[in-house]
Amino acid sequence: MTESCSCGDKAEVGATVEFQCKTCESVIEKFSIKKPLKAAGIAAILAYGGSQFIDYAITDNRYPLDVEYSVLEACSSSYKEPLSYSSYGSKKKLCLCALEDTMNEISYIRYKIDEKGFLKAFEENAKSCK
Repeated sequence: MTESCSCGDKAEVGATVEFQCKTCESVIEKFSIKKPLKAAGIAAILAYGGSQFIDYAITDNRYPLDVEYSVLEACSSSYKEPLSYSSYGSKKKLCLCALEDTMNEISYIRYKIDEKGFLKAFEENAKSCK
């Protein structure tokens, strides 16, 4: 980056960072930030921010709590007769496994649009969780 200096010459603009002692104010360390280093720093910050956003957008696959609860409740109480405590526990684990796999496969937005596709995927995942 070139700017006109107050003396009329073309001058390169840069930044200098100094670390000073608080007691005697002597310079402990001093370094200059050059243009390529600034560009690399900005690129690194943008890349990190972008990756965090993408990570949130893609992997944040939780459904609203009431939907998750309803799906688990419907899955675990789908028998017409009462279950023993151990059978209920294993059924609950199977339902949790199927729901987790299905949530990783189908986003909540897609669930709202295609409920039959969600149910089909949930059934397939329940079979694979056994």
